[in-house]
Amino acid sequence: MTLQYDHRPSETARPYVEALAEVCDHYDADAESRYADLPDPAGRVHYLTAGEGPPLLLLHGLSTNGATWVPMFDALTDHFTVYAPDRPGRGLSTAVDYRETGFREFAVEYVADFLDAVGVEETAVMGNSLGGFQSLALAVDRPERVERLCLVGAPAGLSLDIPFLFRLFDLPVVGRWLFDYFEAETVPEARAEFRRINVEDDAAIPDAYFRPGVVGEGLPGQRESLWSLLEALGTMRGMRPQFDLREEVRDLALPTRFVWGTEDYFWPPSVGRPVAGAMPNADFVTLSDRGHMPWMEPDDEAVEAAVAFLTGEVGPE
Repeated sequence: MTLQYDHRPSETARPYVEALAEVCDHYDADAESRYADLPDPAGRVHYLTAGEGPPLLLLHGLSTNGATWVPMFDALTDHFTVYAPDRPGRGLSTAVDYRETGFREFAVEYVADFLDAVGVEETAVMGNSLGGFQSLALAVDRPERVERLCLVGAPAGLSLDIPFLFRLFDLPVVGRWLFDYFEAETVPEARAEFRRINVEDDAAIPDAYFRPGVVGEGLPGQRESLWSLLEALGTMRGMRPQFDLREEVRDLALPTRFVWGTEDYFWPPSVGRPVAGAMPNADFVTLSDRGHMPWMEPDDEAVEAAVAFLTGEVGPE
């Protein structure tokens, strides 16, 4: 298997593309690296696409990138054509200053523009973490674009509480120092940080998985864009009130599944279960001893729960 691309990588982008190819090779993923040119401020959005069948949009979390979904491609691409964009400011997508955008409006608008660019009118959507927030906001604001919704790992938007470390980023001087301190410049550093926040067991994760993230941190504008997003998202008190979707999602009638680890670093299942219970067409799958990105754990529980729902085999109709 190999990574194809419809563009000639620049010298700056080449190390990142090579890291993507290594991830695809490890997971036997036949994928293509492409770009979509969107209206400003999103600009040029890079994405991976693979498979055949109806569309499935994959939205990654705060500090990851589209390649975070490659380990699931093997299970997904027999059923779907997957689209995994790098959010603006991550991977090879144009860096955006999020202090100059209303994040919710921008997050929905650029995703809708992206779907237009790739010729997709309606799609199933799977999101993780901040990508889960985007998925829910897209379903609320543009319901005609979303066919069904799968949230794997706790989505943002269901609680304004955030871990203490993320509150500290709001402190003058200290916050930026912490942000720079936690920058993963090597694969071992990236693995340690990933294990601390995203999984309970990293034994099944190859070094290749972390390389796009490590290389991506050195791409022009990426760190500053991520810092601007952190500033836009939260304060010492928690996430800003405009990121609270709890009341709005209660009216979502489309089929929705939450797949949530009991050891999620950001929010426990007790945050999401009552929200799912109030929605007319949602179910809630709890995974014991699993973290914030449960599809990266050694077993296939999260993958199986997601695929069975997305294909319509189980779950709400």
